[in-house]
Order: sequence, then C-alpha cells, then structure tokens
Amino acid sequence: MSQRRGYFEDYDFATVLGDVQDWYHIPTLVALLGFMLWVRVQSWSNFVRGGQVFFSGNDAWYHYRQTQYVVNNWPNTMPFDPWTYFPYGTSSGQFGTLFDQLVATVALIIGLGNPSDQTVAMTVLIAPAVFGALVAIPVYFAGKRLGGRFGGLVSVLILALSSGSFLSRSIVGFSDHHVAEALLQMTAVLAIMVAVSVGEEEMPVWELVVNREWDALRRPVGWATLAGVAMALYIWVWPPAILLVGIFGIFLVVQLNLDYLRGRSPEHVAFVGAVALVVTGLLSFVPLSTFELTAVDFTFIQPLLAFAVAAGAVFMAWLARQVDDADVDRWAYPAAVFGAIAAVGVVTAVVLPDVFGYIVKNTNRFIGLGGGAQAGTIGEAQPLPLGDLLPRLFGSYGLAWFGAFAGLVVMLVGHVRGTERRGETVFVMIWTVMMLLATLTQVRFGYYLTLPVAVLNAYVIALIAKYVSPTGSLEEVETFQVLTIMAVLILVIAPMVVPMTSGSTTAMAAGSGAGPSAGVVGWTDSLGWMQNNTPVPGTYGGADNRMQFTEPFPRQDDYDYDEGAYGVMSWWDYGHWITQRAERIPNANPFQQGAGEAANFLLAPNEQQANDVIEQVSEDDAETRYVMIDWKMVNTYSRLSRGKFFAPIVFNESTTATDYYGRVIDISTGQPRVGYNLKTQRYYESMVNRLWHFHGSSRQPRPIVMDYNTRQTRGGELKVLPTSEESQPYRVFNSMQEARDYVEEDGTAQVGGVGPNPPEAVEALSHYRLVYNSNTSAFQAGSPYTRGFQRAAASLAGGVGEFRNSSRAELQGIQSILLGQGSIPPWTKVFERVPGATIEGTGPANRTVIAAVPMRMNSGNSTFRYIQRAQTGPDGEFSMTVPYSTTGYDDWGPEQGYTDVAVEAAGPYSIRTNVFRTLGSGSSYMYNATAEVSEAKVIGEDGSAVQVDLERTNLSQPQPDGNESSNETSGDGTTDGTSDDGTTGDTAGSDGSTNTSTNGSESQSLIAEPAGGAGIVAP
Repeated sequence: MSQRRGYFEDYDFATVLGDVQDWYHIPTLVALLGFMLWVRVQSWSNFVRGGQVFFSGNDAWYHYRQTQYVVNNWPNTMPFDPWTYFPYGTSSGQFGTLFDQLVATVALIIGLGNPSDQTVAMTVLIAPAVFGALVAIPVYFAGKRLGGRFGGLVSVLILALSSGSFLSRSIVGFSDHHVAEALLQMTAVLAIMVAVSVGEEEMPVWELVVNREWDALRRPVGWATLAGVAMALYIWVWPPAILLVGIFGIFLVVQLNLDYLRGRSPEHVAFVGAVALVVTGLLSFVPLSTFELTAVDFTFIQPLLAFAVAAGAVFMAWLARQVDDADVDRWAYPAAVFGAIAAVGVVTAVVLPDVFGYIVKNTNRFIGLGGGAQAGTIGEAQPLPLGDLLPRLFGSYGLAWFGAFAGLVVMLVGHVRGTERRGETVFVMIWTVMMLLATLTQVRFGYYLTLPVAVLNAYVIALIAKYVSPTGSLEEVETFQVLTIMAVLILVIAPMVVPMTSGSTTAMAAGSGAGPSAGVVGWTDSLGWMQNNTPVPGTYGGADNRMQFTEPFPRQDDYDYDEGAYGVMSWWDYGHWITQRAERIPNANPFQQGAGEAANFLLAPNEQQANDVIEQVSEDDAETRYVMIDWKMVNTYSRLSRGKFFAPIVFNESTTATDYYGRVIDISTGQPRVGYNLKTQRYYESMVNRLWHFHGSSRQPRPIVMDYNTRQTRGGELKVLPTSEESQPYRVFNSMQEARDYVEEDGTAQVGGVGPNPPEAVEALSHYRLVYNSNTSAFQAGSPYTRGFQRAAASLAGGVGEFRNSSRAELQGIQSILLGQGSIPPWTKVFERVPGATIEGTGPANRTVIAAVPMRMNSGNSTFRYIQRAQTGPDGEFSMTVPYSTTGYDDWGPEQGYTDVAVEAAGPYSIRTNVFRTLGSGSSYMYNATAEVSEAKVIGEDGSAVQVDLERTNLSQPQPDGNESSNETSGDGTTDGTSDDGTTGDTAGSDGSTNTSTNGSESQSLIAEPAGGAGIVAP
C-alpha cells in the first residue's frame, strides 16, 4: 500500500497533462481519419455481386478502363480510344489523368507488378474512400492556420460528419476523379495560404533577386514553388482546374490593391504569386495533348492562363512603383490596374476571339449560374435553385453552414475595419464565394463547397476563443470557458449527427446504404449477353480485323475503322457501360459525344430517317449494327420514374416535348399531381418506341379511349383526370368506329395514348429485329418503374382512393391497357440492324397482304408476333422486307461474324390476304401461304428472295347472295380490321402483336392488391 502511495506521489500529473495538451491533436486526427475511412468503406460488399465488382454512376466505369490501360502500359495513359464514339473515336483529357495513374500504381503494388482484373477493380472500388479520408489532412492544416489546433480538429470533424456531395463522391464505388479534385484543390489552397503568409512575413522584393540574396528568398520561393506544384497537380487530375488559377488571379488583383491602399508594398505577395504561377505554367506543359480549345482536355490554355496571371502580378508590382514615383493620389493605382485589365480584355476579344470566347464560355459554365439546356440533361450538372440552397446546406452541414457564413462575414468586416490584415483570409473569402457560385451553377460542385464550410468554422472557433480567453488561446481557458466552447460546438454539429429534417441523413447512414447504380445492375445481363453472343468488333460479317481492347492507339481526330468493326446505338448515358462491360463500341457516350445523332435516331418518325442517321454514324466498311434501349428511354416520367425520354428531345431541334406527350393532372386527393402522360401519335412513331413497344412490328390501334376534362388556368388549358362523378378515366369499346365516334362527340378524349396503344396505326420496320430480351425485369419492388406504373394505374382507376377500392378484374384490365397482354417488362432490349429478307409473291390484285410470324423471346418463354403488310399491284404481285428469320440459327453465330440470336421464331411466316365475304351467300375465303425465311437471307449472306404464291382457302359454306366485301384478319386469327378503304374496326382484344405471359398460366398481376394499395406514391 505504501509502495502504491509512493508511486502516485512521484507521478507528475502536470507533466502528463502537459503532454496531452501538446499531443492530443494527433490521436484525435488519426481517430477522425479512421472514422471517415470506415464511413466510406463500410458498404463495400454491396458492390461485389456474384464475384463481379460494380461501381456507382457512369464515369467510374470509364475510369476503370483507363486504370486497366495504365496498369498494362504504366505509367502511360491512353492517348486515344476507338472503343467509344463510333465511328470517330475519342480522347478525353479528364479521364486517364493523374487520378488513374495513382490508382493504377497502387494496384500494381498490391498485385506485385501483375494484378488481376479483380485486383484492379477492387482498387478502383476502394480508391474514392481513401482519397476522401486523406482530404482531412489539408483541411486540418488549413483550419489550424485560421483557428489553431483545436480549430483544425473542428474543421475535420465537420468534414467527417457532413453528408452532402463530398460524402457521396468519396464513398466506395463512386470511382470518379471528383474526390481527387477535392483533395488536390484543398492541398493547393493550403499551399497558397502558406505561400501568401510567408510572402507577407519575409517581404521578398526584386532587388533580392538582383543581388542574389538567396537566403532571404529561400522560404518565399520554396513555398511559392510548392503552391505552384500543388496547383499543377490539381490540373493534372482535372484540366478545368485552371479555374483555381483564375481564383488566384482574382485574389492577386484584390490583395495587391488592398496592400497598396494600406501603405504596404504589393510586391511581396506579387512575388510569391508570380513564382507559383510560373511553376504551374511550366508543369502544365507536361500533360499537354492538344492545341485545340477544349474545356476538358490538356491544351495550351492552362499554361497560357497561368503565365498571363503571373505576368499580371509582375505588372501590378511594377505599376505600384511607377505610381509611387509619380507622386499621385493612391487611388490612381487601382484605377490604373482595372483600366489595364479592361484594356487586356478588349484586346484579347479583338485579337484572340476564340481564346476570349473560350474563357467567357467556361467561366459561365462553372461559376456563371447557367449551364445550358443540354447540360441540364446531366443530373449532376443542373443548377441549384436559390430556393433549395438553405435546405441543402442544412441537410448536408447542419448549423455548420451558419458557422461558415458567420466566419465569412466576420472576416470581411475585419478587413473593412482593419482588424484583419492577413492575405490568406482574403484568399479564403474569394475561394469560398467562388465555390458557392460553382455549386449554384452545377449542383455537383457541392463537394468543393464542403471544404470552405469546414475551414471557416475553425475561424469561428478562434473568434470564440478570443472572447472567452484573455490570450485568445484555447489551451489557457478555464473549465467553464471550455464548456462554453463545447456547447457551441455541440449546437453546430448536433444536426449532423441527428437529422432534424425528413430530407436529411447522417454520414453513417449514407455510407451504410451505398450500393451500385441500379441501372448498371439492370443492364448487366444484356451487356454480358452482347459480349458473348455478338462478333468481336473487327469480325462482323466474317472480317478478320479483330480489335484489341487495351491496344494502344495514336491520338487522331477521326479513327479509320477496319472492315468488320461496328457501332452500338444507344442513349449517351450508357456509352461507358457498353464500352467496358460489353466491350463494344457505342455511338454516344457520357462525354455527350454523339448525343445529337443518338437523339435524332431515337426520335426519328420513320425508318428511312432513322437509317439516314445510321448512315451518318457509319463508314463504308464499318457500320452501326446494334441498338440497345431500356425502359427509361421510353419513360416520360422524368422525376417520378427517372425516365429519360425527355433528354433526347433537348438535343433534337425539330421537336419539343409537347409533340410527344402532355400531362393529365390527378386532382382526386385535393393536391394536384401528374396522373399520367397522354402520348401522341408522334411518340409511338418514334424509333425508340417502335422498337421497345412493338419490336418493329406494325401495330393497329385498339378501341381504348382516354377521357379527361379541361380546366382553364393562368398558364392555359389544363387536362385533368375526371372525377368518378363526371366520367371514367378510360373506356373500352367494341370497335374502333365506336371509339372514334365517341372521341369526336366528346371533344375531350383521345384514342390510345397510354401503354403500347397508339392513337393510329404504326407501320412495321423492315431492318430492325429484337435479338435479346433482358432477363432482368424493370418491375421490381420499389423500383422507379414500379412507382411510375402504379401511379398511372391509380390514375386510370380514378385516383388513389378508387384504385384501392378496385376489384381484381378492374386492376387486370388496367394492367392490360398499360402493358398490352400482361408481359413483364424487361430492363433492356437489344436489337440488330439487318439487311432483311425479301418475300416476293403473287395473290389477288390490289389487296393487302399480311405476313405474321410468332417470335419466342428468351426471357420467361414470352412471345410476340411480328406483322408486316404489303399491297399487291394490278398484276397481283407483292414484295416486302422482313427482319426476322425462322430457320438456320445454328449456322450463323459469332464465329461466323454474326449474332447468336436469343429471340427465335416459333413457326413459319403465315402470309395471307384479308378475308373475302360474299354478302349474299355469306361464304368467306382468303388467300394464304406459309414461308420459311432463313437466317442467311436476313443477314444478307443469301440475297435471293423467298417466293410464295397465295392460294385460295374457303373458310365457310356459301350463303344466298352474290356480292363480295372484305375484312382483314391479323395473322393470329383475331380481327385486325384494316379494310381496303383504310378504316379500322378492331375488337377490344385485338393487339396486333401479342405479348403472352411466361409460365403458361394466367398473365401475372403486376398491380398491388386493391385493399392495401401498396406502391402508390404520394406526389
């Protein structure tokens, strides 16, 4: 006992407390770094499915490709990529940069110089979390400069708990360069802060250089060089990072004028600024890859702007001496500075209009509060409305945003009053304002705004310490003063730990719920099929020019593809998936290259215009051969269901959204919301819908009428869903004549317009066939497709309340209208463009000939019927081109340079005329035949036509009367109803092409049971 007492008597608690006070920040910082890393990697297993590694978004997949290339060709990055943007190829400067080189280097180290694809993929997967955690280090030191060690830790704490864009872009799987941008921008900002501070302390001037007093210049030159290197590294990761050079230039203009007006030489800050920018300019030559003016590539504009700002700093320092020597009013200096800037701008606009336009355009693009309509089709590039700013700030940063705002205001007041004179705080203010403008211009730049929000709170902590401690040091405050500071800190960060609003979340929750994009998971099945069941580019049609996926290609403007190469048409969002997952060449990609051509194809109103677009994106010996579409590309509910049909319209100058659909508003709940979108005939005639809904088959309208009411509003006439007391939202008639009569009499109704129901007939396609139907269904619990479908179903039932009270039979009827014959919609469909087979024959003169073939899809044993029509001439001859074959599938596959189709015929073509009836006798007859169409004929290997002679077939016994009339049938025995005069008269069940359910039983119900009303989404 006495020994223990002696131990404690000898123990120096003051020394221990002193050590804690001296070193507490190190374990605290390490703990925060560990917490940040854990938050970001905790959900990594969600991204590994069936041994495959998935990523979030689109761009991560192209970074994966670039990283694979660097691994195979280290340290070189890909100079040119012909595996995207067919038929041109591309080189995108912001991919294959320092970010990919760093990730590839780590993968090589982990893989001992020969990493597997799995190792590379896992390294790419984890990389953003590591980069995100490392951002805490420069944030800590920047915060420490403004608020001491404790202030630096507070900055890191806010960074760790923030749940905004910075977190989402640094979570495992979001393997984009954004988080590397944040790390290197913060590092460059810190280096600039230190360099400016050292310049103010050491006061370097030109005479020191002349006199070679290197000792006096060592610190300012050293820190300025580090700042220049940091800015260059930032540019190496992201070419548009030249924005930081512009911010630094604005700072130099402001700070040098402030210094001069305060009686301090501006030469000191100008010196470090010029040195830093010269270093940046010189290092910017290293990745230089083009002399063209582009926004996202390494061009001469990066070093040019850096040197221009450096020259401006030197000029301002020289001008200050000239003004001093002239002995004029001090305000002559800023007047001369801004006059010179204006003169340079005018001269540049006149002499170098392209450069001037480039600077103006990209300034507006990044901080100009407007990105343009086409940028608006990119979710992350959309502007942030001012009205959403505060809710977003509070949801992401709690009250820390208010602390940052308070710090910014106090900084500004301090400079106005003269109590704050540090140049680094001026830079922080300008940097913060620019990051706010960038976030308002493109919502994704919120990952930048997080950095000044965190750093400025350290400044607030320093202000609090100044008022609670006589010395302004947190290390010397009393207990109650510590409690005061902690209470303020808890108040600031509490909303970040416990969400105070329904729309906010915590960093821990956001990290645990991360997973791969639903889209790429939905596409994986089709992409894998394409990789394994279509010819390798360069071998289509039997050519022997196989392209290598990671082969180096020299940079060029327009790649000349060899015979056998081909493109895949799809919307630009999916280009990187097609490149990386299917190893095929998309026409359009997420760089928005080829977006205009893709839009024109998808929206083309007829096959000829679509083929004209294909010709534009093809070469003589290398053509676009496939089309891939998903449910989003035909979905018009952009916000509710994440549909994308609106996006091609933005790139298509000939049409607007109102040409394709209009809203019908549901007011049954008292709160207006979109009930469903009523489509026009132009919607159904667009290529993307002909393919998705009808698989290239012709389609006759069904006698389904959508009924609505109209109301006058300030914005014009509004279509609204009728209430149950007024009329029904839809009606089904026995014939098309009845349906059209009702529409004409009612005045506020339309035939069709929902589901696969066009208002008028849609012609068949002759050169496009479905070759694969995704096994992944779009109809999944809680999916965007399901929510949109159930909202439309509720609207057709008369509103949410009526939907819940509907019988099962009523729900099945609504399902039939929305989906056709009840087939479960897949996520994606793959089509092939083929020459098509010619069917020639003879029959009765001047009659319609219908060719129909039942096609069995690979997914779930579902079927559809392809129908094509032709007209016989006066001599009875007819000719038609069909894209589907019925035999010979095993003879033509990828080994022969063609497609191993998964959609095959369930029988031969049935070719027949309309039914003839003798009005007097009642007898009926038709002309018909069957025909087999070989795969060789469809793909163009056999150019001969299929010959058929239609023979008369009696259908019933004659009745007394000798007159004739005619009425066609569709090929499946149901009345299709297109008579020779062009009028229509379907029965309610006629569908033209039929989708039957997959399991041999009744069609599956896809609508929630009425009692529960599950899945109905409130507006």
